[in-house]
Amino acid sequence: MVVLSWTSCGNKTGGTTPETDSAQVQEITDTVSTVNAITGQVKAVFDYLNELRQHPDNKKPSVDERFGTKEWQQVRADAKAVDMACECGGFFDFGENGPLDAWVYDCYEGQVSADSIKVNILPNGTADVSLYVKNTPGAKGVPVRWLMRMEEGQWRVNDIIFVQDDNLDLLNGMRAYADDGKYNTTFTIGKYLTEMKKQAAKLYDKNEDDIYFLGYGLLDIDRDGIPEVSIRCEEPEATVVFSIAGEKPTMLADSFGASEIYYFEHGVGAQGGCGTGCMMGSYAILENSLPTVRFRSYEQYDMNGNLDSSENTIDEKESTPEEVEKLMKKLGESLDIVPVMHEIEN
Repeated sequence: MVVLSWTSCGNKTGGTTPETDSAQVQEITDTVSTVNAITGQVKAVFDYLNELRQHPDNKKPSVDERFGTKEWQQVRADAKAVDMACECGGFFDFGENGPLDAWVYDCYEGQVSADSIKVNILPNGTADVSLYVKNTPGAKGVPVRWLMRMEEGQWRVNDIIFVQDDNLDLLNGMRAYADDGKYNTTFTIGKYLTEMKKQAAKLYDKNEDDIYFLGYGLLDIDRDGIPEVSIRCEEPEATVVFSIAGEKPTMLADSFGASEIYYFEHGVGAQGGCGTGCMMGSYAILENSLPTVRFRSYEQYDMNGNLDSSENTIDEKESTPEEVEKLMKKLGESLDIVPVMHEIEN
């Protein structure tokens, strides 16, 4: 039975953080002409979409192929592959009147247009574009955001966010959905539970019998074909992420105190409060699903919000804030992903 999950075979996960491939990001210098180029590209998407709706032609490229990045196209294809094998709906099957169109947030087949286009060029050379999608003249429309970047000489869409639907991040949502559909068909959580509980019991200073796992989700964080396992614990209340490389569970990250788990392009970690005036972060950079380096940061602030003391470690050896900051950059962009969760029989 699926718990803590999405509607039907797939639904949604919140998130607003763009994912970017640093190798493909280009420096943007001419802001005025760049904004005009992006605005023109947004309008071109709607012109092409309307053309395909009025005159369907299977010989023409899809909107994804014509205007999406290679990453967007691949994740869309992965999600569609799961949909094809799914007997209870699909990732976009959560609209009131049927499956939604990823590009315009509707299941309407008529004319659509973009209104109130606003372009924000980000420091890394990508663009965060907000707009309203209209299918009725005079209506305000539906707010969406497109995260765009230069690829193959033109601005292409790398992610779409449905603002009015809890900032549903399509790229990361589809990726989590596809990972679940790909890996969970052959995955058996039972073979790992004993070792996972043993490690959790040691971490939280409890007996193994006192550890209660509520659910698990699969995510291929470093995209190497081996999924990582996110475990929701009811007792104690926490989230723990394990690697299962080599069929042996290895703890990668755990939430502590008021902290939360964060996924990155090249790793995983937890950060948040650890007491009054205390902030702490613990991270692991992954390669082939195993940690290549672990590092922590600890900061204690006084009652006026001033930094009172700090500690930084790399592989449990004392380090400096500057060295830890370099490793933070190696983690890459933060990915706001919520894995599809499945019940665990304890």
